Amino acid sequence: MKRILIIIPIIILTMGFSLFNNQSKEEKFWTWFSKHQETYYTEIENLEIRERIFNELSTELKKVHSDLVFEFSPIQENEIREFTVSAEGIKKLFPIVKNLLEKAPKIDKWKFNAFRQRVPGDDFEIQYGDFKIGYSDIYFRFQDGDYGKIGIELNIRDYNGEGQTQNAIYILLDGLIGEYDITMGLDWIEWVKLDESKIEELNPITSLRTLIDQKKND
Repeated sequence: MKRILIIIPIIILTMGFSLFNNQSKEEKFWTWFSKHQETYYTEIENLEIRERIFNELSTELKKVHSDLVFEFSPIQENEIREFTVSAEGIKKLFPIVKNLLEKAPKIDKWKFNAFRQRVPGDDFEIQYGDFKIGYSDIYFRFQDGDYGKIGIELNIRDYNGEGQTQNAIYILLDGLIGEYDITMGLDWIEWVKLDESKIEELNPITSLRTLIDQKKND
């Protein structure tokens, strides 16, 4: 009887280890996340540990693919916190993001997103380093591109051509039309400094959302 009691735990542990090894890398990530989800739900705003727990999460996510990044939303009025996995607009990574999120578990108080989502509303601005920009600072004109896409010329107030400025604008576009639609709906982007005297000839950037949706439905 004593011999049986010793053997049974070993069998259970071995089976558990074997089952974990048989998991895909996506399933292993979600197993890890589920184990730590309470920490991420409650402690993201805790500056004393945020860097450490974000580094831990980044390490686990990079086991799925080294170029994936993540974002968290604040806790919303319905007590939901959102966790978003982004491909940073790299089209070849889109199937990897989709596959990962298709395997996401259902966890109370969490919503999981593939790609950066649209932000409701037409009045949005961000601070990116020392640079501040909003929807009201950007106008555009467009041309039809290939495969039902459009090409856009962005006319940006006080545009300086720096990478920081472009990164900030990409984040604004993610909020306006979503990461997926930026990549799949835009054929090309040109960047120019806004000529204030020609604003009447241009479209406010907020109208790009409607234009992209029309193209999707054509």
